[in-house]
Amino acid sequence: MIPKVICHIMSSVDGRLLPGRWTAPFDGTASSELFKEYAAIGKSLGADAWMFGKATARDAFPYKFMPKGEPVGESGKVFVGNRTSSRLFITIDPDADIFFTSDRLRGDNILVILGTNATTDYLSALEEKGISYIVVDDVCDLRNALTLSKQYFNVRTISLQGGGIIDGAMLAQGLIDELSLVVYPGIDGLASSPSIFEYLGHPGERPAAGQALELLSVEQMPHGIVWLRYKFHNISE
Repeated sequence: MIPKVICHIMSSVDGRLLPGRWTAPFDGTASSELFKEYAAIGKSLGADAWMFGKATARDAFPYKFMPKGEPVGESGKVFVGNRTSSRLFITIDPDADIFFTSDRLRGDNILVILGTNATTDYLSALEEKGISYIVVDDVCDLRNALTLSKQYFNVRTISLQGGGIIDGAMLAQGLIDELSLVVYPGIDGLASSPSIFEYLGHPGERPAAGQALELLSVEQMPHGIVWLRYKFHNISE
């Protein structure tokens, strides 16, 4: 069994993910107030973990760790670090080089999913900071990563908060149970801006094939925000 995954994301009305490019709210409210609404909705989902892809985690920890040791070479190594927060923050680091400056992000203890390319000195650096990790054979096998997070860290529900690449990978592997889409009342408009789901596949692939969305609820929130909730269903092609 894997944890329940709720893709909780805030986008512009054209589905884009770069808040700095969005037009300002009509009523003159500061954008930061709208982001607070998004955060409050996220907490209301009751997840015991939340998750970023590597690109989004880089916004919080932008510096690169320079490994010096040998790759660990085998999967199955698990380290349980500091566990004092009520939620866990999870990220997947295929390059094993995020330079974490703290064992917490936004107050929550960190769990990192790594591949066998992670070096021994990198794992030691995580252990010294009290950061939990799991080493897997293939970091692209997200189902296995989620299974192990439940097995070793009792993660039951994950709020997947992007960016678009990790959302797209989860979509393609059929791992998303719900979509919690918070629509910001603004527009980006640029075709090349990242969107909610950014699967890095071939042009002929259909990462959402075999899945359908059931609308669960629509709610108008303060400042022109709209919150939509969908349930994912597996269907026959």
